[in-house]
Amino acid sequence: MYEERGETMRAWIGTLFFAGLLAVGGTISGALKEEIEQAKQIMTWGEKTVNATPLASKHAVTLTYKGGTERLYLNGRRDDVSVARFPAHLREAIMTIEDRKFNAHPGYDLGGIARAFINNANESSRQGGSTITQQLARNVYLTHERTYERKVKELLLARALEKQYSKKEIMTAYSNVIFFGHNVYGIQAAAETYFARPLEDLNWNQIAFLLTIPNNPSLYDPLDPSESFYERKDRILTQLRDAGVISRQAYETHHGVKLTATYRQHVVRYPDYMDTVMKEAIRLVRSRYDLDEEAARDYLATNQATIETHLSVARQQQAKQVMTKLPNGLNGGYAELTPNGRIIALVDSEMTQSGEFNRATQAFRQPGSAIKPVLVFAPYIEETGAKLDTILDGRPVCYGTYCPTNSGNRILGDVSFRDTVAYSYNTPALAAFTAIDQEAAYTTADMMFSQWDAKTDNSLASALGGLTQGVSPKELAAAYTPFLNQGVYVSGQTIKQIRFESGAATITPSMTKQAVWSKATVATMREALSAVTTYGTGRYANQIKGPYIGGKTGTTNSHKDMWYVGLTDESITAIWLGADTPRPFPELANRAYPAIVWTEAHR
Repeated sequence: MYEERGETMRAWIGTLFFAGLLAVGGTISGALKEEIEQAKQIMTWGEKTVNATPLASKHAVTLTYKGGTERLYLNGRRDDVSVARFPAHLREAIMTIEDRKFNAHPGYDLGGIARAFINNANESSRQGGSTITQQLARNVYLTHERTYERKVKELLLARALEKQYSKKEIMTAYSNVIFFGHNVYGIQAAAETYFARPLEDLNWNQIAFLLTIPNNPSLYDPLDPSESFYERKDRILTQLRDAGVISRQAYETHHGVKLTATYRQHVVRYPDYMDTVMKEAIRLVRSRYDLDEEAARDYLATNQATIETHLSVARQQQAKQVMTKLPNGLNGGYAELTPNGRIIALVDSEMTQSGEFNRATQAFRQPGSAIKPVLVFAPYIEETGAKLDTILDGRPVCYGTYCPTNSGNRILGDVSFRDTVAYSYNTPALAAFTAIDQEAAYTTADMMFSQWDAKTDNSLASALGGLTQGVSPKELAAAYTPFLNQGVYVSGQTIKQIRFESGAATITPSMTKQAVWSKATVATMREALSAVTTYGTGRYANQIKGPYIGGKTGTTNSHKDMWYVGLTDESITAIWLGADTPRPFPELANRAYPAIVWTEAHR
């Protein structure tokens, strides 16, 4: 082990030696030319790295909607202070505590490095010897592993940073990236989080309190400060007094005085909607600039994105109020959008904060009969010209080993198309499905539903909603847009546009738009879906009055998943109710409970 460390030490010393020769312009020839060339490459590595990834401020992303705004953090709780707004007295304090030679050195302190190097030869002692510039290089470009190779890279990066940026810019950038515990990065975010005030309003006791944390955030926990925490805080005040940064009066006022910091939770209103917006924004940036997810997050935060959304606060609040009052053990997801695809509400019955599972967009469950209008009924009308009084054969038929039945094992004969839709019969629906080009219907479904699997879902069972993975409320609501949009399907979107304070190009998202059915087909389907609410399985929804009310229920085998898609001329809503670990809800299913929820949400 010592032999390996010795080799690494020699390599490190050699790099520094040649770097020093190059820095002073020494002329070497002969056997050392190759080593000099290698040293040149090493020296330029830092500059290339810094040029490729310049220092950048990061901020919360702002989401706007009619009547308000929300802020979301994508890279920890971080909202950087600018060079112009960074208080001079705070710069002096940090320099005094962390790096007193900051204004004089070129990014590294060879004396400090040498001392740390010698001390680190002793296994029981580990010292950093890092300047503020080196610490910035480490936090932005490197890991925190303790190796001599990292130390060399750190030094080269520090040298490059000093060539590229002013001392004020480096100090500000350093203060914006250091970790203050509890997912808080940067001293401005720390001031706002722990003391609920801006940097310029902090007193010296609060400043010393915050400067205590970065040395060891797990040991010096600001929310549970130990005696050692306050000892370090008072040592910092003493250092600031001795350096003349603070007056003796300020020192005497704050020394020995304990503070209580409070973590101010960043509360995001409407997290079920806002989380979906952020995921969509990240996807849009990734697609526009061919970035991975982490880089897309950085792009939004660095360029100070403002995302304008389609959220309707009134619809979101009303739906949330109803969904949170579901019976015990019942979960649900709710998605509502306008005929042109603007998503105005997304609700999860349980979601209270960002990052939680969202049943409106992430719960993929079998849709049961709620898929029939999309996969069976509209294609049947489109292909055959069927009318509401067209007769379908409802007698039980086996298709190979697949023998579908109706709810309650009801045996049917001839059934009108209107009643087939209104009462959600299975056997006449399968008769209609087997009479059309099923492959075309599967292609339409594949476009609408992200989890559609052509290998397993291109089957007769899918016509009754028996899918492999299923659909989400958001996807199912969008699938019904042709019935309110003259036969044109639109995929749905939460975002109007994304603007950037940096001046980067505005992003205006586009939706998938596809004409799938004729206006004549849509007109017939609208009447059939209206029959569902007037006398069919969704008749409870008829309590809502309006120029047009339509809907479709859906229930899976054993009553484990319950659906309702409700339509007015203004919006389409898809509601899923069930349990995360599927179990039967026969009583609620027989009452078409999702239709009741839809009615309550639209009163």
